[in-house]
Amino acid sequence: MTIYDRVNERYYGLINSSVSHESTRARIHWICRAVTGRKILDVGCSQGITSILLAREGLSVTGVDLEVESIRYARRELAKESAPVRENVHFLLTDVTEWKATNLFDTVILGEILEHFANPAILLRQAFRLLKEKGTLVITVPYGYHPFYDHKQTFYAGNLGVSLDPWFEVNQMELQHKYLCCTATKRQKVKADGSPDTTKLMAWVEFDCKQFKSLEVKHLEAMSQRKATYEQALQQLRKQSK
Repeated sequence: MTIYDRVNERYYGLINSSVSHESTRARIHWICRAVTGRKILDVGCSQGITSILLAREGLSVTGVDLEVESIRYARRELAKESAPVRENVHFLLTDVTEWKATNLFDTVILGEILEHFANPAILLRQAFRLLKEKGTLVITVPYGYHPFYDHKQTFYAGNLGVSLDPWFEVNQMELQHKYLCCTATKRQKVKADGSPDTTKLMAWVEFDCKQFKSLEVKHLEAMSQRKATYEQALQQLRKQSK
């Protein structure tokens, strides 16, 4: 089944709600701020907005995606840009896990792609291979359960950190509109034991505890508002029935 992520259209507010529009813009801008170096690989580039924004800043970007229509759309969008921007971007239709490229990148972006893998190590191992020494990995994933037919993983800070730890040193995790945003640095070599240190684990657990508490408060507030609305509607109905 085709997964057609219309990220450009959400970014420009052409589809979905204003909340989705603002969420998408915030997340993409966070990704753009998080990259390091000048040579960028945008994995699962979708309709190409992140790659194009980075190219406008003079960076050299390779965007790869599995979906034919997404790459076609990205190339059409790129054709509207100035010549210098067009020269900075190359969109490629390929499965990155099977990509045999030998050129290395300063930053690899995995924007809302890791949750589609039953075995995230397949993608993380390839990202490790494609990064330069001390290169940056930039990841965004839905935080917690998001009901989508092709999501094979549910990520929190804890299990995302554990997944990354053999190949990458986690630098930062934060929440952007229900999406977990993370930056990490490529290790000099793969960890043999594959287990994070206690300090890191505790930090991720504390992050999740804080977010769970915040979400619980929001749910309780929403329930109280619904209850108040229901009571108000019930009172009006009783008045009309008299």
